[in-house]
Amino acid sequence: MVLRGVWAAVLLALLCGGVHAMMAPEYYRSARQEAPFHVQVAIEKMTPPETALGRCLVAGKVIETFKDETGRLPLGTALSFGVACYRANAKVPVGAAIWTPLEALMIARFIEVYLVERDDGFDVALWNTRIIDAPSAKPQFSAD
Repeated sequence: MVLRGVWAAVLLALLCGGVHAMMAPEYYRSARQEAPFHVQVAIEKMTPPETALGRCLVAGKVIETFKDETGRLPLGTALSFGVACYRANAKVPVGAAIWTPLEALMIARFIEVYLVERDDGFDVALWNTRIIDAPSAKPQFSAD
């Protein structure tokens, strides 16, 4: 009986469109802890998607390295990666992605990010990015 009420509440919330489900926090935390790279990047260029919802391509240079298991991302290294982003008019889908407002990325100068290496570059580890005001000697986006 109680379980039926919980499911009814979840269904109602989804139908009303006010819920953006995410995975449990421990999955994101685990991805941060397991990511081989944790860096702060000075954003030099941001290319938005052509649609209202998609992947913004962020390009910049590493300005602080907190974790680099391979030695591939020393200070000054140029890199690019995609950030899930949306325009103000977009309907953000329910799912695991952590969406960043395009407007915030357009004016951002720095971003802290957990990365994994791919054959053709780097990907964000389970959408773990955070826009930051300025670089710092200590992480502003903790792995814990």
